[in-house]
Amino acid sequence: MTTTPHDDTTRESSRPQAEPALDPVSSTALRAPAVRRLLALRAERRLTRVHVHTTARCLGVSERTVWRWLADATTTPATAASPGARRSDRFEITPDIRVLPAYWRGNASAVHRELVARARTATGPGTPAGDPAAPASPPHRPGGMPREYQDLGSSKIFVTVGCFS
Repeated sequence: MTTTPHDDTTRESSRPQAEPALDPVSSTALRAPAVRRLLALRAERRLTRVHVHTTARCLGVSERTVWRWLADATTTPATAASPGARRSDRFEITPDIRVLPAYWRGNASAVHRELVARARTATGPGTPAGDPAAPASPPHRPGGMPREYQDLGSSKIFVTVGCFS
């Protein structure tokens, strides 16, 4: 009796791709209850990779995303109410920031210094000096670097801004 080896590559390519089970609005609405349930399973020490995998498949996101939501909800419980939502304290690239590398002729260190100086004075573009909404002094982490730039080194600015992507 002769057996032929199975070729998994042909079987995988012929298999139709699974579409998300839910529409995007429903998927977003179910994120918070799913994260709360996974946190409850973790508290009971019953959380497994299968739970995370199933949640990711149902919500149409990667398993890594679900693990990240769980980590965020563990460190900052308020994020469990809206996992995956953009935080207001995120660093955002504006058109004004996009021109800085050209202004400084590609000098990443100079761009970084200017961004840090803007954060310290809180008078960057779009933030008038007399704006009452502008904080008197930007929030700092123990390292002394403003929160928005803590993870951005001067060498990462070009990739973040999009000069070399």
